[in-house]
Amino acid sequence: MRRTEVGPYTRDGIMQAKAKERCLSTMCRHVANDEYYGQPFMLEPFQRENMWLPLFGSGEAVDGRWQRRYRRAIFCLPSGYGKTEMAAAIVITVATTEVVYNGEYGVVASSLDQVGKIYNKIATMIKLDPVLSKQWEIGKKAITHLETGARIMVFPNKADALEGWHLNVVVFDEMHVYRDSKVWDSALKGQKVLNNPLAIGITTAADAREGFLWDTLEKGMDDPGMYIYWLGLDDDADIDSREDWEPLMVASWVTWDSIEDQRGSATSKRSFERYTANRFPRDKDDYACFTYAQLSACERIANAWDWDKPFTIGIDGATSGDSFAIVGYQRFTDEAGEHHNVREWVFDEPDEETGHYPMNDIMELVAWIWQSHYPAVVGIDPNRLIVMASQLNAVYGVETVSFAQSNAVMCQATQLVMHLVKTEALSLDGCPKTREHLANTIEDDKGAYGVRFSKNSRKDKIDAAIALSIAVLAYDKLVGDGDGWGTFNS
Repeated sequence: MRRTEVGPYTRDGIMQAKAKERCLSTMCRHVANDEYYGQPFMLEPFQRENMWLPLFGSGEAVDGRWQRRYRRAIFCLPSGYGKTEMAAAIVITVATTEVVYNGEYGVVASSLDQVGKIYNKIATMIKLDPVLSKQWEIGKKAITHLETGARIMVFPNKADALEGWHLNVVVFDEMHVYRDSKVWDSALKGQKVLNNPLAIGITTAADAREGFLWDTLEKGMDDPGMYIYWLGLDDDADIDSREDWEPLMVASWVTWDSIEDQRGSATSKRSFERYTANRFPRDKDDYACFTYAQLSACERIANAWDWDKPFTIGIDGATSGDSFAIVGYQRFTDEAGEHHNVREWVFDEPDEETGHYPMNDIMELVAWIWQSHYPAVVGIDPNRLIVMASQLNAVYGVETVSFAQSNAVMCQATQLVMHLVKTEALSLDGCPKTREHLANTIEDDKGAYGVRFSKNSRKDKIDAAIALSIAVLAYDKLVGDGDGWGTFNS
């Protein structure tokens, strides 16, 4: 855990924080989809001590008006610790208790999808309380205070969406998705003309110790106007050790068993570290997708590739720079058991003079496979290889299926390959390049989508791993237990 050191609270400060907490607990209610729905929003001790009191109890009265010590704050909490509900409750509480005529209050959502979800949470909190529902009118785009004209709004995570607004209170939901400081800067710029504004970031850890969130936390520890509370495991804690999870046991709904369940169900160690342990991952090469032993075990499995059995082809690469990979995959069961076979054609030495791969030769190879062995699917990324896909069809009559390398598609594909390798079911016998490229992959956590393959810090080649994942997904969806032909452009 890490937090800004807060000096002794004054009597006035404690009274300020208690007054706002009374408003919170008497008017705001839980609106999450769980057993707490509709119950009064009662602060947990860790929330009161580390979030509420520092935010609302630190300051002093100036000319009869309370002035906050901290006008910027970041609360970095694990997933499942009520971040979004807290964001909604803070905005409602401050907008209701600090009367500002025509005041502007906002929550910046992490994505366009989240805009509606957060707006509905705020609206539902208001509807559940008879006092709030008489004060606030819920419209399509804004919630308006009937007496003061103050408005509560939800904004998308875009800098231009905040231009021109002077938000008395703004809460940034899930700051770990911010690529740079533009959204943060845009909102804070609008607060410069205001008295006693408040900007709060509520987030989980980002995927690396770099970038906007990490830099802001580092600088914020030396910023007298910013308060930081980071609840997570320290670097010396072992995330696989139950004993080291003790710092996370601060919320009443979090149990040893719930954390154990999250560790078991997490798509990767890196995912558990970020979202449950709330720790910023260190060297990304520490998160290799596969171990040497796992890949060696797969290489020892005899490859029973059978041209007469259904198979799929995945194609990935670039005309220069990276390698160019064509990888086949098939699965079938016979008297010897279940087989998951791989076939590879990998080009990794471009022409010395041009630096390009022989694309005509590569297309002729694909055409030979198509015309001689009839693959069930030839999967290709139309965005990266649009010219190749067009020429394969126009010149050679090869029908390709589009597999756009979006997170939705590639996280599915990656998960299938990771399962095959980790259960030592995939035969890599005779496929040294595919094994090498799989060894180069690291986990790239994409949140709700899961994990996809990414390059290590040395930028070693992984094209055969990507091609294999396309081939496996194509087989799984379109040949094996799939529901028909289609494209994957999600």
